Amino acid sequence: PDPPAVTYAPLQHPFRGARLFVDDRTAGARWQREHGAGWLDPITTRPQARWLNGPPDLVELPVLAARARPQRALLVLVVYHLPNRGCGPGQGAPTSRHYDRWIERLIHQLGSTRAAIVVEPDAVAADCFDTARATLLERSVRRLADAGQYVYLDAGHARWRSTGEMAQRLLRAGIQHAQGFSVNVANRQTTGQSYQWARELSDLLGQREFVIDTSRNGLGPPPDAPDRDDEWCNPRRQALGQAPTTRTSLPGLAALLWIKLPGESDGICGGETTYVFSPTQARRLTASSRFVAAEDRRRAAAAEVPATAPQA
Repeated sequence: PDPPAVTYAPLQHPFRGARLFVDDRTAGARWQREHGAGWLDPITTRPQARWLNGPPDLVELPVLAARARPQRALLVLVVYHLPNRGCGPGQGAPTSRHYDRWIERLIHQLGSTRAAIVVEPDAVAADCFDTARATLLERSVRRLADAGQYVYLDAGHARWRSTGEMAQRLLRAGIQHAQGFSVNVANRQTTGQSYQWARELSDLLGQREFVIDTSRNGLGPPPDAPDRDDEWCNPRRQALGQAPTTRTSLPGLAALLWIKLPGESDGICGGETTYVFSPTQARRLTASSRFVAAEDRRRAAAAEVPATAPQA
Protein backbone atom coordinates (compact mmCIF):
# COMPACT_ATOMS: atom_id res chain seq x y z
CA PRO A 1 0.00 0.00 0.00
CA ASP A 2 1.03 3.58 -0.58
CA PRO A 3 2.42 5.28 2.54
CA PRO A 4 0.16 7.84 4.19
CA ALA A 5 0.53 11.39 2.96
CA VAL A 6 2.60 13.61 5.24
CA THR A 7 2.32 17.38 5.39
CA TYR A 8 5.66 18.96 6.20
CA ALA A 9 6.21 22.39 7.70
CA PRO A 10 7.61 24.93 5.20
CA LEU A 11 11.40 25.12 5.20
CA GLN A 12 12.76 28.43 6.48
CA HIS A 13 16.50 27.73 6.00
CA PRO A 14 17.69 29.48 9.19
CA PHE A 15 21.35 28.65 8.54
CA ARG A 16 21.41 30.20 5.09
CA GLY A 17 23.72 33.22 5.31
CA ALA A 18 23.72 33.04 9.12
CA ARG A 19 26.65 33.80 11.41
CA LEU A 20 27.11 31.23 14.18
CA PHE A 21 27.59 32.34 17.78
CA VAL A 22 31.11 32.08 19.21
CA ASP A 23 30.95 31.62 22.98
CA ASP A 24 34.00 32.83 24.92
CA ARG A 25 32.69 31.26 28.13
CA THR A 26 32.89 27.57 27.28
CA ALA A 27 34.86 25.32 29.63
CA GLY A 28 37.65 25.18 27.07
CA ALA A 29 37.79 28.97 26.74
CA ARG A 30 37.92 29.40 30.51
CA TRP A 31 40.74 26.86 30.82
CA GLN A 32 42.61 28.62 28.04
CA ARG A 33 42.48 31.98 29.83
CA GLU A 34 43.48 30.47 33.15
CA HIS A 35 46.55 28.75 31.65
CA GLY A 36 47.50 31.14 28.85
CA ALA A 37 47.02 28.29 26.40
CA GLY A 38 47.07 30.00 23.03
CA TRP A 39 47.36 26.60 21.32
CA LEU A 40 43.63 26.11 22.03
CA ASP A 41 42.62 28.84 19.56
CA PRO A 42 41.62 26.36 16.82
CA ILE A 43 38.90 25.16 19.23
CA THR A 44 37.93 28.17 21.31
CA THR A 45 37.62 30.67 18.46
CA ARG A 46 35.09 28.49 16.61
CA PRO A 47 31.31 28.41 17.19
CA GLN A 48 30.02 25.51 19.26
CA ALA A 49 26.60 24.39 20.45
CA ARG A 50 25.31 24.96 23.97
CA TRP A 51 23.88 21.83 25.63
CA LEU A 52 20.81 22.05 27.86
CA ASN A 53 20.94 18.96 30.08
CA GLY A 54 18.50 19.90 32.82
CA PRO A 55 16.72 22.72 34.69
CA PRO A 56 19.89 24.54 35.87
CA ASP A 57 20.99 25.03 32.27
CA LEU A 58 17.89 27.04 31.46
CA VAL A 59 18.70 29.75 33.99
CA GLU A 60 21.46 31.26 31.84
CA LEU A 61 19.54 31.17 28.56
CA PRO A 62 18.40 34.82 28.57
CA VAL A 63 21.98 35.96 29.24
CA LEU A 64 23.30 33.66 26.51
CA ALA A 65 20.76 35.06 24.05
CA ALA A 66 21.74 38.61 25.01
CA ARG A 67 25.42 37.83 24.39
CA ALA A 68 24.61 36.47 20.92
CA ARG A 69 22.80 39.63 19.80
CA PRO A 70 25.88 41.88 19.41
CA GLN A 71 27.37 39.22 17.12
CA ARG A 72 24.08 39.07 15.19
CA ALA A 73 24.60 35.36 15.49
CA LEU A 74 22.41 32.28 15.43
CA LEU A 75 22.45 30.26 18.63
CA VAL A 76 22.73 26.48 18.29
CA LEU A 77 21.25 24.70 21.30
CA VAL A 78 21.01 21.01 22.16
CA VAL A 79 18.02 19.74 24.13
CA TYR A 80 19.14 16.68 26.11
CA HIS A 81 16.85 15.94 29.04
CA LEU A 82 14.47 13.20 27.85
CA PRO A 83 13.28 10.68 30.46
CA ASN A 84 15.45 7.53 30.43
CA ARG A 85 17.82 9.56 28.27
CA GLY A 86 20.44 6.86 27.77
CA CYS A 87 17.90 4.02 27.93
CA GLY A 88 18.58 3.77 31.63
CA PRO A 89 16.49 4.75 34.68
CA GLY A 90 17.42 7.92 36.51
CA GLN A 91 18.74 9.68 33.40
CA GLY A 92 17.11 12.85 32.15
CA ALA A 93 13.77 14.18 33.39
CA PRO A 94 12.01 12.04 36.01
CA THR A 95 8.76 11.78 34.03
CA SER A 96 7.13 12.91 30.81
CA ARG A 97 5.23 15.53 32.76
CA HIS A 98 8.47 16.99 34.11
CA TYR A 99 9.87 17.02 30.60
CA ASP A 100 6.81 18.85 29.25
CA ARG A 101 7.25 21.51 31.91
CA TRP A 102 10.95 21.76 31.13
CA ILE A 103 10.23 22.34 27.43
CA GLU A 104 7.66 24.97 28.39
CA ARG A 105 10.24 26.76 30.53
CA LEU A 106 12.82 26.54 27.74
CA ILE A 107 10.40 28.27 25.38
CA HIS A 108 9.72 30.93 27.99
CA GLN A 109 13.42 31.54 28.68
CA LEU A 110 14.19 32.02 25.00
CA GLY A 111 11.39 34.53 24.61
CA SER A 112 11.68 36.28 21.25
CA THR A 113 15.10 34.77 20.50
CA ARG A 114 14.97 32.23 17.71
CA ALA A 115 17.57 29.46 17.87
CA ALA A 116 18.48 26.31 15.98
CA ILE A 117 17.66 23.51 18.41
CA VAL A 118 19.02 19.98 18.06
CA VAL A 119 16.49 17.77 19.83
CA GLU A 120 17.62 14.81 21.92
CA PRO A 121 20.73 13.20 20.41
CA ASP A 122 20.38 9.41 20.06
CA ALA A 123 16.79 9.35 21.35
CA VAL A 124 15.19 8.23 18.08
CA ALA A 125 17.94 5.81 17.05
CA ALA A 126 18.14 4.18 20.49
CA ASP A 127 17.04 0.61 21.18
CA CYS A 128 14.55 1.87 23.76
CA PHE A 129 12.65 4.02 21.24
CA ASP A 130 8.97 3.17 21.60
CA THR A 131 5.52 4.68 21.20
CA ALA A 132 5.69 6.60 24.47
CA ARG A 133 9.03 8.17 23.56
CA ALA A 134 7.83 8.94 20.02
CA THR A 135 4.71 10.65 21.37
CA LEU A 136 6.70 12.77 23.82
CA LEU A 137 9.21 13.78 21.14
CA GLU A 138 6.49 14.62 18.63
CA ARG A 139 4.75 16.83 21.15
CA SER A 140 8.00 18.60 22.07
CA VAL A 141 9.08 19.15 18.46
CA ARG A 142 5.69 20.58 17.62
CA ARG A 143 5.67 22.92 20.63
CA LEU A 144 9.16 24.23 19.90
CA ALA A 145 8.32 24.77 16.23
CA ASP A 146 5.04 26.50 17.09
CA ALA A 147 7.05 28.83 19.34
CA GLY A 148 9.12 29.90 16.34
CA GLN A 149 12.21 27.81 17.03
CA TYR A 150 14.15 26.02 14.28
CA VAL A 151 14.06 22.35 15.23
CA TYR A 152 16.49 19.64 14.08
CA LEU A 153 15.47 16.22 15.38
CA ASP A 154 18.46 13.96 15.87
CA ALA A 155 18.80 10.96 13.55
CA GLY A 156 21.81 9.18 15.04
CA HIS A 157 24.65 8.36 12.66
CA ALA A 158 25.29 6.57 9.40
CA ARG A 159 26.35 3.23 10.89
CA TRP A 160 23.46 2.86 13.32
CA ARG A 161 20.13 2.45 11.50
CA SER A 162 19.12 2.06 7.89
CA THR A 163 17.63 5.14 6.27
CA GLY A 164 14.31 3.36 5.82
CA GLU A 165 13.99 2.48 9.49
CA MET A 166 15.20 5.91 10.60
CA ALA A 167 12.69 7.66 8.33
CA GLN A 168 9.84 5.72 9.91
CA ARG A 169 11.08 6.52 13.41
CA LEU A 170 11.55 10.21 12.66
CA LEU A 171 8.04 10.49 11.25
CA ARG A 172 6.66 8.99 14.47
CA ALA A 173 8.78 11.48 16.45
CA GLY A 174 7.54 14.59 14.63
CA ILE A 175 10.06 15.36 11.88
CA GLN A 176 7.21 16.79 9.79
CA HIS A 177 7.02 19.76 12.21
CA ALA A 178 10.79 20.34 12.19
CA GLN A 179 13.16 22.09 9.82
CA GLY A 180 15.19 18.93 9.55
CA PHE A 181 17.48 16.56 11.39
CA SER A 182 21.00 16.28 12.79
CA VAL A 183 23.54 13.58 11.96
CA ASN A 184 26.70 12.29 13.66
CA VAL A 185 26.23 14.18 16.93
CA ALA A 186 29.15 13.32 19.24
CA ASN A 187 30.19 10.60 16.77
CA ARG A 188 33.14 10.26 14.41
CA GLN A 189 31.74 9.02 11.10
CA THR A 190 33.29 10.87 8.18
CA THR A 191 31.56 13.90 6.73
CA GLY A 192 31.30 12.19 3.34
CA GLN A 193 29.67 9.08 4.73
CA SER A 194 27.38 11.16 6.93
CA TYR A 195 26.33 13.29 3.97
CA GLN A 196 25.48 10.36 1.71
CA TRP A 197 23.40 8.70 4.44
CA ALA A 198 21.66 11.96 5.38
CA ARG A 199 20.90 12.82 1.76
CA GLU A 200 19.21 9.46 1.27
CA LEU A 201 17.28 9.98 4.50
CA SER A 202 16.24 13.47 3.39
CA ASP A 203 14.84 12.02 0.16
CA LEU A 204 12.56 9.83 2.29
CA LEU A 205 11.43 12.78 4.43
CA GLY A 206 10.13 15.42 2.06
CA GLN A 207 13.60 16.90 1.46
CA ARG A 208 14.09 18.00 5.06
CA GLU A 209 17.47 19.70 5.42
CA PHE A 210 20.14 18.42 7.79
CA VAL A 211 23.23 19.40 9.77
CA ILE A 212 26.34 17.30 10.36
CA ASP A 213 28.46 17.34 13.51
CA THR A 214 32.12 17.53 12.47
CA SER A 215 33.58 18.30 15.88
CA ARG A 216 35.61 15.08 16.18
CA ASN A 217 35.45 13.27 12.84
CA GLY A 218 38.71 14.46 11.29
CA LEU A 219 40.14 10.91 11.20
CA GLY A 220 36.86 9.07 10.82
CA PRO A 221 35.64 6.38 13.25
CA PRO A 222 38.28 4.67 15.39
CA PRO A 223 39.26 1.17 14.25
CA ASP A 224 38.06 -1.84 16.16
CA ALA A 225 40.45 -2.49 19.04
CA PRO A 226 40.68 -6.11 20.25
CA ASP A 227 41.95 -4.98 23.65
CA ARG A 228 39.10 -2.50 24.24
CA ASP A 229 35.32 -2.82 24.00
CA ASP A 230 34.80 0.91 24.63
CA GLU A 231 36.87 2.37 21.80
CA TRP A 232 33.98 4.74 21.06
CA CYS A 233 34.69 6.38 24.44
CA ASN A 234 37.65 8.79 24.32
CA PRO A 235 39.44 6.82 21.58
CA ARG A 236 43.14 7.29 21.11
CA ARG A 237 42.71 8.02 17.39
CA GLN A 238 40.59 11.13 16.81
CA ALA A 239 40.90 14.67 15.44
CA LEU A 240 39.00 17.87 14.83
CA GLY A 241 36.91 17.78 11.67
CA GLN A 242 35.98 20.59 9.32
CA ALA A 243 35.33 23.95 10.94
CA PRO A 244 31.69 24.93 11.52
CA THR A 245 30.20 26.74 8.57
CA THR A 246 26.87 27.74 7.09
CA ARG A 247 28.39 28.14 3.64
CA THR A 248 27.60 24.84 2.00
CA SER A 249 27.04 23.97 -1.62
CA LEU A 250 25.81 20.40 -1.22
CA PRO A 251 22.05 19.85 -1.68
CA GLY A 252 20.22 19.36 1.61
CA LEU A 253 23.19 20.24 3.82
CA ALA A 254 22.27 23.27 5.93
CA ALA A 255 25.48 23.52 7.97
CA LEU A 256 28.52 21.78 9.35
CA LEU A 257 28.47 22.29 13.12
CA TRP A 258 30.49 21.51 16.20
CA ILE A 259 27.65 20.13 18.27
CA LYS A 260 29.70 18.02 20.65
CA LEU A 261 32.17 20.39 22.32
CA PRO A 262 35.70 19.45 21.17
CA GLY A 263 37.81 18.42 24.14
CA GLU A 264 34.84 17.38 26.25
CA SER A 265 35.36 13.87 27.61
CA ASP A 266 32.99 11.02 26.78
CA GLY A 267 33.28 9.79 30.35
CA ILE A 268 35.63 7.95 32.66
CA CYS A 269 37.28 5.75 30.08
CA GLY A 270 40.12 5.79 27.57
CA GLY A 271 42.48 7.27 30.15
CA GLU A 272 40.13 10.14 31.09
CA THR A 273 38.93 10.73 34.65
CA THR A 274 36.28 13.36 33.94
CA TYR A 275 33.03 14.03 32.10
CA VAL A 276 33.95 17.65 31.36
CA PHE A 277 36.64 19.49 29.40
CA SER A 278 39.93 17.64 29.08
CA PRO A 279 42.93 19.67 27.85
CA THR A 280 44.73 16.40 27.08
CA GLN A 281 41.98 15.38 24.69
CA ALA A 282 41.76 18.88 23.20
CA ARG A 283 45.49 18.74 22.45
CA ARG A 284 45.14 15.36 20.75
CA LEU A 285 42.19 16.55 18.65
CA THR A 286 44.09 19.62 17.49
CA ALA A 287 47.53 18.09 16.90
CA SER A 288 46.05 15.23 14.83
CA SER A 289 43.79 17.29 12.59
CA ARG A 290 44.49 17.95 8.92
CA PHE A 291 41.86 20.69 9.13
CA VAL A 292 44.11 22.74 11.44
CA ALA A 293 47.03 24.83 10.18
CA ALA A 294 50.43 23.14 10.46
CA GLU A 295 51.76 25.75 12.91
CA ASP A 296 48.74 25.31 15.18
CA ARG A 297 49.19 21.54 15.08
CA ARG A 298 52.82 21.94 16.15
CA ARG A 299 51.88 24.30 18.99
CA ALA A 300 49.31 21.83 20.28
CA ALA A 301 51.69 18.88 20.05
CA ALA A 302 54.33 20.77 22.04
CA ALA A 303 51.91 22.05 24.71
CA GLU A 304 52.22 20.90 28.29
CA VAL A 305 48.96 20.07 30.05
CA PRO A 306 48.14 18.75 33.53
CA ALA A 307 48.38 15.01 34.05
CA THR A 308 44.69 14.88 34.93
CA ALA A 309 41.77 16.83 33.53
CA PRO A 310 39.82 19.38 35.59
CA GLN A 311 36.89 17.98 37.53
CA ALA A 312 34.47 20.91 37.08
